[in-house]
Amino acid sequence: MNDESIRKWCAAHLMVAIWDAPTSTLFDVYSSKSLFIDLRKVRETAERTTPSAETYELIVFESGLQIALAPAGVAWPPDFANSGPLPGLPQVLCWRDFASVSAQIQHVIDAHQGEPVGREVLDMLRYCIALVDGARVVGFDVEKEERRLEGYLEEVEKRRSGPA
Repeated sequence: MNDESIRKWCAAHLMVAIWDAPTSTLFDVYSSKSLFIDLRKVRETAERTTPSAETYELIVFESGLQIALAPAGVAWPPDFANSGPLPGLPQVLCWRDFASVSAQIQHVIDAHQGEPVGREVLDMLRYCIALVDGARVVGFDVEKEERRLEGYLEEVEKRRSGPA
């Protein structure tokens, strides 16, 4: 598989993703994260259009794994192995989603110190876990995000347990 369609899409969307052909690396501009793409394992690439007429580039690997180059950035499917099922979750997520949802979690933790967290925060945490697990599956380094989620989970657990 050659990289022509990936290169073309990235060239047309420089504020979203950058393709480094010599290293076969995608750079997600929003997150500053990179993702190695083994072109030998790419089965196909195809331009697709969403119902709202936005185009994206779908990359399908021999394993069946898929990622998309979309206006919001590099996108991937969530992985529910650790979060459990989450009805209504989008089919693909990106780093902008993580930033948005984790900021909401941080706000609740900061603005409501000492109060137990509600179900909505727990669902947001599960959302982020599925997002980060999906990012790991496609090959992103997620250590920083995992540490952030672990901090949130520790805070939630402290609030659940009450004062020591």
